[in-house]
Amino acid sequence: MNNSYSKYINIWLFSLATIILIMIAVGGLTRLTGSGLSMVDWDPIMGIAPPLSQADWDFLFSQYKLFPEYQIKNFGMTLNEFKFIFWWEYGHRVLGRLIGVLFIVPFIFFFLKKCFSKKDLYSYTFLLFLGGTQGLIGWWMVKSGLDLNPYVSHFRLAVHLLIAQIILSFIAFLFLKRFTLQGYEKISNSHSLLFLIFSCLIFITVTYGAFMAGLDAGQSYNTWPKMGETFFPDGLLFAEEKFMGIFDNSIFIHFFHRSLAYLCIAIILIISILHFKKIKYVVQKIHFISIISLVIIQVVIGIYVVLSNVQISLGSIHQIVGSLLFALTFSYFLLLNRRKI
Repeated sequence: MNNSYSKYINIWLFSLATIILIMIAVGGLTRLTGSGLSMVDWDPIMGIAPPLSQADWDFLFSQYKLFPEYQIKNFGMTLNEFKFIFWWEYGHRVLGRLIGVLFIVPFIFFFLKKCFSKKDLYSYTFLLFLGGTQGLIGWWMVKSGLDLNPYVSHFRLAVHLLIAQIILSFIAFLFLKRFTLQGYEKISNSHSLLFLIFSCLIFITVTYGAFMAGLDAGQSYNTWPKMGETFFPDGLLFAEEKFMGIFDNSIFIHFFHRSLAYLCIAIILIISILHFKKIKYVVQKIHFISIISLVIIQVVIGIYVVLSNVQISLGSIHQIVGSLLFALTFSYFLLLNRRKI
């Protein structure tokens, strides 16, 4: 295996992680600004060309007017207002194509230079598969809002976000693995088990965070620590004497997302009290401290997001920190189980 390009592979992986994080941030802002349905078709090749003339804009706007989002939500929208939402979605899609190029071209170069082991090759091929799948999932998500109901499916939104964060996590794992030849020490079976529980909680919390965004559930209550006048708001499970599902009731989703955040803090603090002093490797300690810090920061930001009635800038920061937390959590978990991967 050729190691002479090792430094450039590190730069490549770090650059990919950075631009994917930017992509997630732009995707979140696209959602927060209500821009996700402004492009009503998907052309992977020619779709990179922006509108360059007034005729182009008139055509795109006329196409947008044919769909329910304009007819039901944005009726009477001006062309300038349309341009604002269009550029967010356009930027998000162009970033997706740019990430594809930034992955494939260096990957082919390093492959031809025989820089990858057999295991590495499997890992990067898996990333390529996830990246291609993510583009299809993105369009599948958008299509859900171009039907009779002008709202993107919160289930499809969650899948789209989770795949993006899994890609970011796996790149972080591959990057950190190159600097930790000895691997991460499991310390004890309880450490591995508790961190597995914590990782599952982070996964579920992020899933419900996507549900929150998809259903605008963050705007249902703008108080903390109570939700309105009580800790257990009306309509949590039942409304109008009917049971409301745990996957589509915005009040339950908001309550559960908050509760999961508190539980995440509790579990990571228990792990730190029981095991932090036993961690030998400096890189592993720094990684673990980063996770603890991000959990606390994320909960604090989440509180301010609620109190601000989901201010766009705070909502975006909340998603960025959440993505970093997800990536560091799952890369830590993968490094604990490195021998199996």
